[in-house]
Amino acid sequence: MAIFRRHKEGGPLVLDQPDTELPLRTVTAAAMPMSGPGVKLADRARKFNANSDWQKQGWYFYDVIGELRAPLVWIANAVSQADLHATELDPATGKPTGPSDDPRAIKAAAQVLGGPAQRATLLRVLALCWQVPGEAWTIVRPRGAGKPDEWIVLPPSQVKSKGTGATSQWHYRDPKIGTDVPLDARSRLFRIWDPHPADYIQADSAIRPALPICREIEQCSQTISAQLNSRIALAPVMLLADELDFPRGDHETSAMALMDEVLAAAEASVQQPGTPAAIVPLGLNAPAELIASGGALAFVSPTTEFVQGLDDLRDKALERLAATLDMPRDVAAGTQGESNHWSAWQVEESTYKIFIEPLLRALGDALTEQWYRPALMAMGMTAEQADRFEIGWDTTNIVARPDDRETLESLYDKVLISDEYMLTENGIPLDAMPDEAERERRLLEKWVTSSPAILSEPGVAETLGMPELAAAQASAAEEAPEPVMEEPRALPATQGEEPEPEGVPDGLTAAAEVIVKQALSRAGGKLLTRENRGQYLNVPKHELYQHIRPSDVNGLVELQFTSGVAETFGVRRAQLAGGLGMYVEHLLRTGEAFDREQMRWYLR
Repeated sequence: MAIFRRHKEGGPLVLDQPDTELPLRTVTAAAMPMSGPGVKLADRARKFNANSDWQKQGWYFYDVIGELRAPLVWIANAVSQADLHATELDPATGKPTGPSDDPRAIKAAAQVLGGPAQRATLLRVLALCWQVPGEAWTIVRPRGAGKPDEWIVLPPSQVKSKGTGATSQWHYRDPKIGTDVPLDARSRLFRIWDPHPADYIQADSAIRPALPICREIEQCSQTISAQLNSRIALAPVMLLADELDFPRGDHETSAMALMDEVLAAAEASVQQPGTPAAIVPLGLNAPAELIASGGALAFVSPTTEFVQGLDDLRDKALERLAATLDMPRDVAAGTQGESNHWSAWQVEESTYKIFIEPLLRALGDALTEQWYRPALMAMGMTAEQADRFEIGWDTTNIVARPDDRETLESLYDKVLISDEYMLTENGIPLDAMPDEAERERRLLEKWVTSSPAILSEPGVAETLGMPELAAAQASAAEEAPEPVMEEPRALPATQGEEPEPEGVPDGLTAAAEVIVKQALSRAGGKLLTRENRGQYLNVPKHELYQHIRPSDVNGLVELQFTSGVAETFGVRRAQLAGGLGMYVEHLLRTGEAFDREQMRWYLR
């Protein structure tokens, strides 16, 4: 639905701030709402000073030079794979903290660039317009009746301002019907461009410095094509000496009779290849002096000699073109697929960092300023509240990953990465993880394989699905003789009083506290992502779980040094690790603060 309000009845949808002056912004992209008298003057200045011929030439070479079109389309297709979301900024640092959970911010972000169904197509057009003419014009048309706004992205040649003064009106070429359509007052039009460093209002692009190189490539191709066509169009000429004697037959001259015979021989060689008729030579009579001089028969080609080296000249021009475009050379030259999986990933990563990421940031900045934040204010936010949000990008589908399976397996075996991360990196859905019962059984299988004595522990055989062994162990326990009880030595007055449970030694308590806080620190490190890294600078790592609540604690509990502590204080390692593990998991699930007495209870 349309979410812009009008300043007055029947007026255009414009920003609350006046636009009589052009704001100078220190960002990669520039954007400007195309409404109001100040913008009309700026647009006329842009047209007066601009030489739009280079933009037309850029589109022309995009159409006729495949070596130019391919890398530009490759970049545009990569950009179209990005998905956007609402991002909230950290008030202290101004850096994004990750996807926002504000319902208004999420609702407005879902409408940017026509929603998910249309977004990929419009992002592709934006990326191509950024690379070729250096600017794009975006139209947002409210459709009313609760429907989402319609978004249209066009190159600059498809949007024009007609008329002067009060009669001036914007027109655009409708991409569906191909006719000029006037822009109504409820629609919103803004321009996004890559500003030229010498003249901010003018657009710049990657193709602009490459136009002379493209012209050289085209001329080389045209010259080669013309020479090939001339060789096909003009056939060679056969010259016959007057003294040459050949039976005329029904022909007027010997030359005509000879040509008829040559054509018949050629026809026989084509229709009957491999037969004697295809290779039998023609017989001619000529004076001996003509044969000795080689002048009886001659062939003359009217075509010019083929100019050598044009293909080398064109190849060098293509190398210059690859070095000129704003992308890695192997991407511009189309050779990134020739690398192995390691170097191919490096090309993908460098392409994203050098070109795709800045382009997405520039487009996101322009869309945030010209549509997203005004939309948030139209939905009820104040200007200060709207400034806390911007459009962020999810580039999971763009950046390729290396084949680091061995590295992942090594980190997983060392318990340095979680089960969820391991599954995600290998493209396996999370619902493929085993449940708690299956996980316990499989872990017991591993332990029994490494140490068969564990089978004697109560409940292990039953958990592993060995009912016969479990029954035998239970029967043996029943048949075992009861221990002989010693006579009580206590005085009659003290009999019947049960002793207090032994307390946990202070040394063991201190060591256990270190183990627990180290486990909480490791869990906090896993919960700290790139989006929220700058948000909790003053929070100790072992307390992060109280601020970043985990949705699942599986893989977060990791205890270290339990064997040494258990041996030092003479307790069972399984009892120590089990009690502390249960306490750490309890803290992660509830978010409670660490409590020493509660930890001692788990140890007892």
